[in-house]
Order: sequence, then structure tokens, then C-alpha cells
Amino acid sequence: MLKVKDSVDLKELEKFGFIFCDHDDLWYSYYYNPEENIKINYSDRELDFYLCDMQESSIAILYDLIKADLIEKVDE
Repeated sequence: MLKVKDSVDLKELEKFGFIFCDHDDLWYSYYYNPEENIKINYSDRELDFYLCDMQESSIAILYDLIKADLIEKVDE
């Protein structure tokens, strides 16, 4: 599973196009279109993917987050 590192201020995600969504749960979300978005849970920092088909835009965002050293792979 992928998660945002604990040392990262979640506001940093806004530089990558994520927006804070205050609904039932607290999420930082990146929306490319209604069928494709990436959400980061505010409480546990885990990445959730809602993708019908993985598009180049989602791959690019994930790549940018990895290159910026903001996310890490953790065991479930």
C-alpha cells in the first residue's frame, strides 16, 4: 500500500493539484475526471485509487509524488 510519509505536511499536496475535501471523511483529492481520481485519507495518509482505466495523468501524478519523496510503500 502507498501512503504519504508522516513527515510531510499534507498542504504540500496542493502543489500537485490535490484539493482538500471536507465531507463525511477528510480527504485530499486529485481529480482528473469523474471516473479517475486519487484520494489521500487525511487520518491515515493512505492513497486510494478510483480509476476505471489508469490514465497517463494519474501515472504522472504518482510519479511526481514519488520523485518529490512524499509517498512511501508500507506493508498492510
